[in-house]
Amino acid sequence: MRSSFPAFVTTLAVLATGCLEFGKVDDAKQPGDLLGVYDVAAKLEQSSCGPGILGASESWRFQVKLSRFAHDLYWLNGREAIVGSIGKDGRSFSFETGIEVDVPVEDGGDPECRIARDDIAEGKLSDDGTAVESFEGTLSFSYRPLDASTCESWLLTPDAPARLPCSIAYSMDATRVATE
Repeated sequence: MRSSFPAFVTTLAVLATGCLEFGKVDDAKQPGDLLGVYDVAAKLEQSSCGPGILGASESWRFQVKLSRFAHDLYWLNGREAIVGSIGKDGRSFSFETGIEVDVPVEDGGDPECRIARDDIAEGKLSDDGTAVESFEGTLSFSYRPLDASTCESWLLTPDAPARLPCSIAYSMDATRVATE
């Protein structure tokens, strides 16, 4: 997936209100059995990118809809169903996704500045069936220049990290607010 830098920063701000990019939580098609809509409180645990860089805030709240089918867990962000896996214990889960973006010259980017963001969510559901009242876990975003990218000029701008690669990690605590 390719995006412009302003959309990337907007996506990061939205990611600061939810993992893996969000729209309305009831827009995405729902595979499997609905677990519910969850209110998630996220707290910054670590950032090697710098304070407030790349849309990172100390904390935020967002909602996400989850569904499951067999050993697949779906993070429904309003745009797509992102498939993750459920561990053998029926409760541990993980998601991985990513995006590649160009940093436009007008935003301080070099003509060949392309960045990859890798997103990982891991955690544990409160139940191994469909009666999942809550979950907890971690959410991390890693940033790196793509091969042959030159991003030195952008890294010198105030809104950019001081160096790449860098990462941002949050803890998550979620409670079910609806079972629609």
